Amino acid sequence: MEKSFNEMYQEIIKKSEAELDDIMNVSLIDKMKDTAKKVMGRSVRTKDPLFWPSGMLMLGLLSAAKDRVIRPEIMSHISAHTDMWLRDYDGKIDFVDDALAGYCFVKSYEYTQEDKYKEAADKIADFIAKTPRDNDGSVIYNPGRDSTNIFADGVGQVSMFMAAYGEAFGGSDISISAGARLSAAKQIKNFYNHGIDKRTGLNYHGYSMEEGTKKGLLGWGRAFGWLFMGITEAAVVQAKASVQGAPTKAEAIAEDIDVVEIYRNICEIALDYQRFDGGWSWQMQAVEGHIDMSATGMIAYCIARGVNAGIFADSAIAPLKDKLAKARDCMITHTKEGDVLDALSSCDDFGVHYQTYGTYPWGQGAVLAALAEIGE
Repeated sequence: MEKSFNEMYQEIIKKSEAELDDIMNVSLIDKMKDTAKKVMGRSVRTKDPLFWPSGMLMLGLLSAAKDRVIRPEIMSHISAHTDMWLRDYDGKIDFVDDALAGYCFVKSYEYTQEDKYKEAADKIADFIAKTPRDNDGSVIYNPGRDSTNIFADGVGQVSMFMAAYGEAFGGSDISISAGARLSAAKQIKNFYNHGIDKRTGLNYHGYSMEEGTKKGLLGWGRAFGWLFMGITEAAVVQAKASVQGAPTKAEAIAEDIDVVEIYRNICEIALDYQRFDGGWSWQMQAVEGHIDMSATGMIAYCIARGVNAGIFADSAIAPLKDKLAKARDCMITHTKEGDVLDALSSCDDFGVHYQTYGTYPWGQGAVLAALAEIGE
């Protein structure tokens, strides 16, 4: 008998919970694979429990936790992962990519009011505030490698975190405000000045102001997704602030830039490249190329989040919901017994994309987040 959407959705939640619980437990076979990859000069998994694969799983689960019925069960897994990070890793923060987990800590605090999530978010805020930046104020992705590169990954995750953190904790002792420190809108503005292709409106994977060049593939789906996620959260916060009279708590998105308008524009661009089957390809322009469930989940999540936040005019809602329904059906088609299939493997560097597709935390979490926002 064919499973219902809800049955398949619940299977995806359960697999995501199990994957988060087990993400730091690496099998002997996987350790051997990592050793071989390292010898070949390829990237391997980190020992950071907050790194973006974990963050994406957390995002998916917390998106599903909007449902108060299943929230306690989901939060038990988020809590266990947070406790493991604090206990076994001494709450260490290593990478800009940990900002996605920071966003999840903000949301966890909103759900539970538990101090440990506020304290965890503060630690990440402090880390980001001290992270090296280029002359334009953008967060450098891997400063430890003497790099000046700005990645869409870093801008998207940092913007997402700072917008949510600024809205939730605007009066915090740790100030991330426009001007001398950092703002979500400033990061977005800088990337739009230096990392966007003027003809298509698509983003490159990154850029370097010092070298004066854009870098990586144009229209790589996951890089587009990262930037889109940061823009989405900043737009949601900015839209709320405009309705509420720009309260002080929204200072983290205060900047001379209309993020909401940028968000609407990037939605149009995303929908221009939606495939006939409802998903998005690993490289967005290649609409007949290989589908990527990580890019599909990220993009669908962003559009659905904007719809649910009331960012669009009433006349646009019905067509957008039709597009999201196609994306939802596509994502469900690419799952099996709760596992999200056909996600592109990790990227080693600008332009280095191994065409390996399978079940990965970033595909699992992104699709769950999207399905939670879209609904049945």
